[in-house]
Amino acid sequence: MATPTRNNEERCTRLPAREELVYRAGEKEDIGSVGVRMTYRLLDVCCGMWGWSKQFARRGDWECIGIDLMEHHSAPEHCKLVRMNLLALTVVHLKQWKIDFGVSSTPCEEFTCIAMPNFQPNASFPALGIKLFKHIESVFLEAGIPFVMENVRSAEEFLGPSVNHCGPFHLWGNAVPPILPQGIKKGLSMKRARDKNGKRIYTTVADKLWSTKRKTLVATIPPELANCVADYAERLLEQRKAILQ
Repeated sequence: MATPTRNNEERCTRLPAREELVYRAGEKEDIGSVGVRMTYRLLDVCCGMWGWSKQFARRGDWECIGIDLMEHHSAPEHCKLVRMNLLALTVVHLKQWKIDFGVSSTPCEEFTCIAMPNFQPNASFPALGIKLFKHIESVFLEAGIPFVMENVRSAEEFLGPSVNHCGPFHLWGNAVPPILPQGIKKGLSMKRARDKNGKRIYTTVADKLWSTKRKTLVATIPPELANCVADYAERLLEQRKAILQ
């Protein structure tokens, strides 16, 4: 029987390496072709529900480019989605898109399963989770930009200690704010019935669909955290600009 890790890897490798730009209604422009560029440009890797980008874009000085395997939610204003295999992302893309700051929330499911032996006694080694995180980290470092990467506490065992955390949201990178809001919870309940293998028992198909949607929402970056990182990112970029002038 194929392991979940192998299934994830196979699904990832089947996706096309080329990037596919997803437009909002009425848009015709390619990335980088806008006549007037905003002050800063954010790259949001694994943008999902746009938790990071939505708050950056609302500040008025940011243009956001999100990368993900599929479109989970329509792109907010001043945001564009690029559908692509995350492992195909290179520093060439960042330079072509003129990225100033990077954020990422690579998949945490494998790390989370490791931390729940009572519910997931046969959890596999999080090989894909580590691979995705390390690849994105290496691209950010090679590009020489400030960045923040988010994942769960249990990932520290495989990725090293996080720089700081905002409740259950642990952060790595060279631009993590020293002071973060606390008291934030994901609110994921483990009280649903499970079978002997640790899998949830669903009474209806609608119950299962609801749970999947809820899991996506629970993983979304909270506005308080996104705004805190955006504040810090702007200060760092202003300082860098002042040094170069």
